[in-house]
Amino acid sequence: MTITTTGLGSPIEAYCAQRIFQPGPEVYIVGNPYHRPVSAAGVGALDFSSPATEAEFLSQRQLVAGRILCNAYESDMILLPEAGLATAKGDFDLFYDDEVRRLRDTIRPGLERFAYSFLDTSVTVPPVRTIEELQAYFLGEVGGVGAPADHTGNNPEVDTARPLSGTMRAIAECKHAEEAAGLHLIQLALDALTEASAMARNLGGSYGVVQSELFKIFNDEFGYGLYPAKHSTIFKGMLASVGLRTDLHAYWNFYLNSSLIGVNYFNWLTEDHRGMFRYMAAVTYLEWLFAQGFADTGAMLRAVYGDRVDTKYCDEHAHIDIHHGRMTYENLLLGLARAHGELVIPELVRGIEDTKLLLRLGDEDFRAQIRWADTLDEHTRLGASLVTSTLDDADAATLRPGDPFTTRVYDADRVIDVTDGELDVYAWATERPHRIGKGDALLVPRGRLHGLTAVSASASVAVRTLEGNPR
Repeated sequence: MTITTTGLGSPIEAYCAQRIFQPGPEVYIVGNPYHRPVSAAGVGALDFSSPATEAEFLSQRQLVAGRILCNAYESDMILLPEAGLATAKGDFDLFYDDEVRRLRDTIRPGLERFAYSFLDTSVTVPPVRTIEELQAYFLGEVGGVGAPADHTGNNPEVDTARPLSGTMRAIAECKHAEEAAGLHLIQLALDALTEASAMARNLGGSYGVVQSELFKIFNDEFGYGLYPAKHSTIFKGMLASVGLRTDLHAYWNFYLNSSLIGVNYFNWLTEDHRGMFRYMAAVTYLEWLFAQGFADTGAMLRAVYGDRVDTKYCDEHAHIDIHHGRMTYENLLLGLARAHGELVIPELVRGIEDTKLLLRLGDEDFRAQIRWADTLDEHTRLGASLVTSTLDDADAATLRPGDPFTTRVYDADRVIDVTDGELDVYAWATERPHRIGKGDALLVPRGRLHGLTAVSASASVAVRTLEGNPR
């Protein structure tokens, strides 16, 4: 491909060329919240001028855009390493640098159009116009997914005894269940370690009772000013209990496309205050889902890790989000509808419909990742059988220990054929990667996140695109 010379190409290249956005040899990034690799390959070869479609949700362009946008949004937050700035002061200065922020502001609107425009074509908004219709619509939606709290408060408990189902069951049934559960926690960490930071953008200004109601939820998330009770602090305790790192974005390389797009969506809506009505409705919908959702997550974690896992974070949300669900429904969703009427109700509904789609796509992405990562031996055997098939020209590369590391996805099914040496494949965020050597070939389905490191003096690979679909 040729480097884009029009539109966003040059500013994006300049932004991503900053030292802190370049990959280093680290698989995990510890003690430095400013080092956020975007891509090992030149981003100038990627064209962001045409918006991504839903079919391109898992594309490499979306992954790169998601990483850039996450960097852009979080540069409006105050981030400091837990151990102090002694080893990261230069990166701190660069992350908040005037020129970096100017580039950020130049490229962000175009990347937002690229990343989120598919919602305009993929989401159909039901014809809800009145408060009565909004009530019926919302209660029907949350009732359909098993949210525990009704608007009367007569059903205040989640079902903590129900059997695992859906994604939680899929995790528990993996051969590598701890790796799958860990990957799930890492996806949650993208937001949970800066929990409510997007919400904080909507706390300022003057917009009536709704503003105070939102602050109540924010105050809960921040533990009423007590750091040990802050939800992000409790989340760190859960990570630490199962041996996962607690540094902000230590697992930067292992955030899936869907996780970046989902978290970025809420930052987008709060960065541009025209999105506040979508945001308030999306928060309302999620708060209703979180109570049962976190009860199910806690049950899964206990099934996988046993007594050593600290599920206080899940238990806290399973309890308090029943209350938050009722608060947001009555005081945010209906509060805005009562105050502003039919002018804003379609936007409220749109926020819920956007969130429903993002949740569905995220669930599909995660489950596809753990299915593939759990069967790398099988995909290695399958890859070997495909090397003799009709394949187009291969992309050859040589890797050496200490080379820059980052993860990526492919836009089509591809086979990584090891022609010399040995390398490790990171498909989980695990310290026990999948090793393949000369003569091995691994099938990597479209959209599956992975990274490679050489474990011999050098390792040569030929990455080939499949003409058909072998799966």
